Amino acid sequence: MTRAFLLFPVLCLFVVNVAGAQEVTKVVNGDTIEVAGVGKVRLVGIDAQDPRVRWGSSGPTAPPRSGPDTPPPPLMTGSIGMKSDGASQDGLRSLVLGKRVRLEFDEKKGGGTPRAYVFLEDDTLVNAEMLRRGLVRVDTSKPFSSLNVFKNVEQEAREGSRGIWAEPRKR
Repeated sequence: MTRAFLLFPVLCLFVVNVAGAQEVTKVVNGDTIEVAGVGKVRLVGIDAQDPRVRWGSSGPTAPPRSGPDTPPPPLMTGSIGMKSDGASQDGLRSLVLGKRVRLEFDEKKGGGTPRAYVFLEDDTLVNAEMLRRGLVRVDTSKPFSSLNVFKNVEQEAREGSRGIWAEPRKR
């Protein structure tokens, strides 16, 4: 009991430090930022993952070799460029990079990057703004308090054909 009592002032100092506005120093991807004095923070309730090519049992595979006379597949040299989150990362960058934000952390479940609601100084909730612009989807993989609100915002973006919900352009 005395340990908990001794840690209380330390925890209070951490919460006060995080509660104030901090500058966003980097946009890691479409749903993760780095904040001065805090580190990496993932935005609660949004998922900016673009569809990716999956290799392995469910993805593309090389044809089987049928014998010693069959030449091996060609060796690949160089590097393969993987596309970043694209529009979602660019959108998040334009909203927060170099700006001061206020963080409200969601209850942390296990390890990993802490998840937070990110507010601009004008009280714009960045998480919801990304959904409103159609740059991300609602992440339903973990529970969070604003799930129903975020689903409504995503539905409005769908109905408005914004961002990822826009009709594909015909060539």
